[in-house]
Amino acid sequence: MKKCFSLLCLLICFNGLARDLSSKFQILPKPQSVDVYSENGLYYSDISFISLVDGMEVTTLPDMLKVLPQVGQRGKGVILQETKVDVPESEEGYVLEVLRDKVLVRSRGAAGLFYGCQTLQQLMEDSRDNHCSIPLMKITDYPAIAYRAVHWDTKHHLDRMEYYYQEIDRLARYKVNAVIWEIEDKLRFTRRPEVAAPNAISKQEMRALCRYAKERHVEISPLVQGLGHASFILKHHWELRENPASDWEFCPSNPATYELQFDLYKDALEAMPYGKYLHIGGDEVSAIGIDERCKATGKTAFELQMYWLQKVCDFAKENGRIPIFWDDMPLKYGEVMQFSNIKSEEEVAQKWNSEKLDANIHLFPKECVYMRWLYGDATVAGHRRILQWYRDSGLMVMGATAASYGASPYLPRNDTNAGIIQGFSQLVAENHLAGILATAWDDGSPHLETVWRGYIAQGEFGWNPTGRSIEQFKTAHAQREFGFPAKTELAGFINDMEQQAFFFDGALVTSGRRNPAWGTSAFKLVTLPNPQNSGEWSRTYQEKVAKAKDAYQLYQSICEKISQARRSALRGQYTLEVYEKLNELLVFPAKVLLALNDYDSSTTTSSRQDAIKKVEEVCINFEVMREKLLQTYSKTRFMEQPEGYVPDSNAHNHLSAKTMNSDWVFYYELPMVKAMREWLQEVRE
Repeated sequence: MKKCFSLLCLLICFNGLARDLSSKFQILPKPQSVDVYSENGLYYSDISFISLVDGMEVTTLPDMLKVLPQVGQRGKGVILQETKVDVPESEEGYVLEVLRDKVLVRSRGAAGLFYGCQTLQQLMEDSRDNHCSIPLMKITDYPAIAYRAVHWDTKHHLDRMEYYYQEIDRLARYKVNAVIWEIEDKLRFTRRPEVAAPNAISKQEMRALCRYAKERHVEISPLVQGLGHASFILKHHWELRENPASDWEFCPSNPATYELQFDLYKDALEAMPYGKYLHIGGDEVSAIGIDERCKATGKTAFELQMYWLQKVCDFAKENGRIPIFWDDMPLKYGEVMQFSNIKSEEEVAQKWNSEKLDANIHLFPKECVYMRWLYGDATVAGHRRILQWYRDSGLMVMGATAASYGASPYLPRNDTNAGIIQGFSQLVAENHLAGILATAWDDGSPHLETVWRGYIAQGEFGWNPTGRSIEQFKTAHAQREFGFPAKTELAGFINDMEQQAFFFDGALVTSGRRNPAWGTSAFKLVTLPNPQNSGEWSRTYQEKVAKAKDAYQLYQSICEKISQARRSALRGQYTLEVYEKLNELLVFPAKVLLALNDYDSSTTTSSRQDAIKKVEEVCINFEVMREKLLQTYSKTRFMEQPEGYVPDSNAHNHLSAKTMNSDWVFYYELPMVKAMREWLQEVRE
């Protein structure tokens, strides 16, 4: 009986220790296995050197380790060892043991040792931040998905070069091992220089960045759009258009199409020499087979699409790259695209028909990776059925989810899409797909600091899809990125701002949209109060005013939370600064509506004069807010297109391509302020 009681006490103590570990030590991504032996272990400051077994060389280490001498000294050191004994089979896997006199990191190769050191740095950070020792433990860790990529999209803006280097370090920290870079015209093409923007990155600069990334086990591969999404090329080459009135699509039957595309591919591969993929785009083609050259071939639109795909796949293969292709067009022609959002197993069973796809399976290049993109819940029954068709057809598939989608301008929503990233990552792991990509479209060009929680979610769930819930992930993110203790809610303002953005989107208009996912459209601003009809404006917009009051209260709460976060943060101050300035933009429509409501509701001459002053202050403060936001954003990105830049026709009406400078950020706000200033002049008269 005493033995059983002692064992029970031991189990209770162990479980309590595990809970304590999770609150103080938030390793991200969460390791596959952690065995804790004692909470009394090593302090971060106890670690005084690094020793590499058997003459190994490790050229890249995280900050807290790279400053240590790489020779044996007195004290407690980190021992790195390459071995095939008692380590995960994955080259990226590792075993990390914290012992009383040393830390052992073992792996089959350099990538695993690198990731083991990243985990150790996180343990050391938490030891320092929480003033506690690193527990004695053994971590056995490896990724569930081998290829874990994020998407950089620079079609409408370019970041400063030093920011890309910082991003590589951050990706490596969270064990993201790839970038697919949609470079568009931001590479200085040498074979076709007319395509490059005046401020494009040179091939030499790009190679240097790619080498830096490779040393940190991040592989950069180019995405050079083709067939569709070709405006950045066809605005210079009218002769290659399928539709003379549109710069969107190439003619797939024109041999010169391939001469130009292959020249761009060659430049991109030379600039990004270490990746194994070439993403050739190929999605959202609306006009194909309509010109005389294509009609003369006698091919269907489906056949022309796949003819182009085979040609570019052959090029990729001949140049040592695996082609990746957005897969929506074949699914559309095969009449199964609509299944991606069907939730019911019964409906799928009743309606699924792959006859058209099966009849054209010979058109699908086997050497191609078909990127199955879906920016919602990828685990629904219809989408699973599409994946089953790919599997049954023997085709390679990679998943593409979204850290930021065009439907959410200014900042991502819904926990920075962490839930859909987790769901798709789990699906990729279960089905042994070729990898996962978290896209971040530039349609509405959110500052990447607002996207980073989504990128980090891809690191978390690409490595371990089921390790944490979304709420647990957000807690780990707050501790890793800002140093916030696990039991605090200091990063809760992010979700408040996501909620605030929904009101901001359309608060100042009665029609139209600036949502770039479906294209911006003509809009109509709210009217301004008529001095001769007091109260009419307030009655007309009473619902907007009520929501504006709620939005302003939320804004005040967000201000307080961000202020507290900035005082408490141990790191990530620039991220907090971006959110702080964006919060001032998101509340602006509420300030406008409340000021106008005060004017319209005023009943005395003095109260009306006070209300006029409030409207004036809103207009003045807009310029201050605008300048501060642009100053903050410009610390990492260029805020306008360079002199001599040739805009495309913006067929998708993307918000961030509406102006050559940063005015698109204030798409409704600038005309609203102009209208209010004109109105103020009238009411004063």
